Amino acid sequence: MRILLLIAILFCSPILNGQEVLSALVSNPILIGKKLFVNKNKSAITLPFFDDFSYNSPVANINLWQKSSVFVNRTYPINPVSIGVATFDGLDEYGFARNFFQATPSAPSDTLLSQEIDLLAVDTAYLMFYFQGKGIGDSPQLNDSLVLEFFSNTLVWEQVWFSFGQSMQEFEKVIQIINEPKFLHNAFQFRFRNYATISGNFDHWHIDYVKVDEFLNPNDTIKLNDVAFVSAAPSFLKTYEQMPWTHFKNNELSEMNDTAAIFLRNNGAGINVDYQYNIYENNTVIAHYPTLGVSRNASIFDYDSIGNFEYRNPPITVNSSVFTSLFPDSVSFKVQHIISTGIDDNKWNDTLCYIQQFNSSFAYDDGVAESAYGINTSGAKLAYQFKLNRPDTLRAIEMYFPQMLDSVNHIPFYLTVWNNNAGQPGSILHQQEVYPNHTENGEFHYYYMDSLFQMIGTFYVGWEQTTNDLLNIGLDKNKSANQFMFYNIGSGWTNSSYPGSWMIRPIVSMDEIILTQEEMKMDNFKLFPNPANQYLNILLSTIDNVILIYNLQGELVKNSFVSTTYCKLNITDLSSGMYVVEVKNNKGRNFQKFIIE
Repeated sequence: MRILLLIAILFCSPILNGQEVLSALVSNPILIGKKLFVNKNKSAITLPFFDDFSYNSPVANINLWQKSSVFVNRTYPINPVSIGVATFDGLDEYGFARNFFQATPSAPSDTLLSQEIDLLAVDTAYLMFYFQGKGIGDSPQLNDSLVLEFFSNTLVWEQVWFSFGQSMQEFEKVIQIINEPKFLHNAFQFRFRNYATISGNFDHWHIDYVKVDEFLNPNDTIKLNDVAFVSAAPSFLKTYEQMPWTHFKNNELSEMNDTAAIFLRNNGAGINVDYQYNIYENNTVIAHYPTLGVSRNASIFDYDSIGNFEYRNPPITVNSSVFTSLFPDSVSFKVQHIISTGIDDNKWNDTLCYIQQFNSSFAYDDGVAESAYGINTSGAKLAYQFKLNRPDTLRAIEMYFPQMLDSVNHIPFYLTVWNNNAGQPGSILHQQEVYPNHTENGEFHYYYMDSLFQMIGTFYVGWEQTTNDLLNIGLDKNKSANQFMFYNIGSGWTNSSYPGSWMIRPIVSMDEIILTQEEMKMDNFKLFPNPANQYLNILLSTIDNVILIYNLQGELVKNSFVSTTYCKLNITDLSSGMYVVEVKNNKGRNFQKFIIE
């Protein structure tokens, strides 16, 4: 793998706060395998051209864009015009750094190229868009830039607008009038390009609400006539993004929010907006808001006068009994938020969906890292607080270590569990030596506990370092859990100062580990004999599988690619004990335990 070949951190730009270090990522696992496949034979499209990137896909709309290497997302902007933006950075369309050994301070990086647009019958058109530098990402430097270019009938690209690098708290609107004959042809195209540090996930620009239409009146560009959601749907849980169903049941009042924080932005549209939410289990509606009637009507005034609108008087209520299920251990619900607006209002940004998961793990994070967090002190400790609602057994700890330039997977650390001491980590309950397991695909690594023990009340999971190397755990910057995040460099425990949530998730269960529903949908594989001593036979349901074997310290001890449905592994090089087999293929992942005598 291309990242693993690198041995330096020459182009990383960490942010230091005492001994805490925040580092930019060098890849984007969400884009891996998601390249935009273009239709080169598509005929020219007609006006209006519009994209606000509110669709739930990391790549641009193929019907509007001929080429794209941007990241469509809802996590990097601050206060967008509508939910979803196209983000430009130093990564390629596959989510990898373009050049780790960049020679110039700023180089060409991403391109967002429109399909051909027929402007032949138009006297004057306009292109309107909004842009923001940085957001919650990395600020583009002064020598970086965002550029807009038009394709003329002389087959030449001409720059018509640009902005030097800057950090922006608000989106800025740009309007380009298109009235020169050389641009008013039947194969007009425009493209955005950025110049950036191309050795990692640096120098972020965000584009929103791109529109090309005939210019008939100056009012065409003043108001957008659109009411939109501006941020992702919230978890209905008070503390966690997800938690075990067995700890949620019978504790709904203490674990549920009684209101939902929903934000809307009126971009010059009518003020009468209807809102509702529906909760589904297995595609069946089990709860609806409002309790009486189809929807709730509110007057939502223009963004220029009130900013973003939040339902407060009264707030959107959440009944603590909305999540009910006959499943004893693991279940998920789809929460759908809907607004109804005028018939001319854009409808793409009028619906939000959120999957509320209950399985066997506690999670503060949303599963997506925007940065990496580390501590540059030998002997430093990192501890994450969780609370049990009943006695339970800690089975494993999930951690996401994003692949960085300075791989530390050869450096051990002590996976540690503490009890509670007046709201801070107390005595060590358990410790085992493990190694960081970096992934490029955004998946968490499972560290199985080498001994099982029951816990009650509040506990902490984390690590104790053996060196001053940065272990670089993923940091989700959209979900703040700092009151539960502690570190200690020898002078006592203190809360982390970087807003966000570490991507560490304890798995608890009285029974064997319960996998996620996605993993449970996979066809099972069979292995025998169990216990084994010389060979392990594996029968698979599909061809082309990756077989991985881990010890209970979470270390990968054997891996193999199998192109058939049968595999016979020699295990004589492994010592006696319990192991975990993972099978990965294009359907997902599956796990089983086995013993070597």
